[in-house]
Amino acid sequence: MNNNEYFLVQYALSINLHPIDESELPSDQTSFEIEIPGPFRMASDLAQADASILAPLKLNSESTQALWNYLQAQNQKINTLLSYVLTQQDEVQFRYKTEKFSAGGLLISATNDWKLGNLARVKIFLPEESSAIYCYATVTEVTEAACMFSYTFIREQDRELLIRASLHIQSQQLKDRAKQRELKG
Repeated sequence: MNNNEYFLVQYALSINLHPIDESELPSDQTSFEIEIPGPFRMASDLAQADASILAPLKLNSESTQALWNYLQAQNQKINTLLSYVLTQQDEVQFRYKTEKFSAGGLLISATNDWKLGNLARVKIFLPEESSAIYCYATVTEVTEAACMFSYTFIREQDRELLIRASLHIQSQQLKDRAKQRELKG
């Protein structure tokens, strides 16, 4: 399985893959963005706001530290509520787990459900980011072991969210490996 544009991270994300036929694909990016359900749009917009608004705060005094703590607490409340709303979008009959994912596509264990060229409406749930992504993908590779989906319609801010999530997960995996080496050594 090869994805040249983005680094694939080994991680089990909960996703929905709803098979569709070509007539159900949006005609263009604008049509796609209009179709995105509200909870997915809101989750993506809030994740983008978190990254851009809170980061520049300078923590150079006790009062700004108190403000930072308050904003973080409010943010956690919103994220908890949003996570609950997003779980309502998960459709059990279309649920799969990823083997790997990236900002360019995702990989699942091979099933007889998917063939090369099949299309899917995709919901990607990112609980660690209190977010979820709605997009479309095409099966671009099938082997005995795995099935690769490449995104065909996805918002750029959602692709950026996948990049941040994959970097966060990769960083955590590296920390975990370092701890394992310390315990063994």
